[in-house]
Amino acid sequence: MINFIIVDDNELQRKASERAIVKKMMSNKIEFTITKFEDYNDKLTRQMSDKSFDKVYILDIELPTLDGIQIAREIRHKYNDWTSPIIILTVHTSLYYEVYKQRLQILDFISKTDNVDCLLSENIDICLKMMNKDKVYRYTYKSVDYNINFNHIDYIQRDGRKIKIVTTNGDYYQNISINKIKEMLPNYFLLSAKGIIINLKNVKKIDWQKFNVVFNDEINGYLVSKSHRKEIETYELV
Repeated sequence: MINFIIVDDNELQRKASERAIVKKMMSNKIEFTITKFEDYNDKLTRQMSDKSFDKVYILDIELPTLDGIQIAREIRHKYNDWTSPIIILTVHTSLYYEVYKQRLQILDFISKTDNVDCLLSENIDICLKMMNKDKVYRYTYKSVDYNINFNHIDYIQRDGRKIKIVTTNGDYYQNISINKIKEMLPNYFLLSAKGIIINLKNVKKIDWQKFNVVFNDEINGYLVSKSHRKEIETYELV
């Protein structure tokens, strides 16, 4: 599980950061929680000292008691935590170089006047990679264990009683139903036709006249139907 720890004395900004995290993380199959603080306190220090889960910190610089840089310094030096990503979110952009001079391995410095949703989303992707949380699909077929990165899967198609998983690295098979595997995939894997699921993140273009899908790696096939067009075209990738 990942705990996103937001420390910001502005309630509106805490809620905005929370919404951005939820929006991003709901497209993953990773368990997460969000803990919010308006200032440095004992509850925060207990979170900082807890080694039982992964953490991502989103810190404001200016706080009533202890500023965000001092909190970051405690995370790194007092609690010897050099693996948890730290993101600074503040209006004080003039402190950018001062923050980096502290050598606290700050992941990013985001201005509250920028597109915070977009920048937080990009930073969360980096955080997941840093913590080896890139999601993979794991299963066993004929006594062989498989680990397939979701980003490598173009589409999944029913093949008799099995399914065929078509990836950038070749085809894989499993004894499972389309509906069952759909439950284990991120939200951007959508049903596109009867017995077919496509990875929208890998789609380059769709020809709705010919019902042909072309993926980024140029793999293509007749993989969509009119009945699923609205859902596919209105889905918003996060």
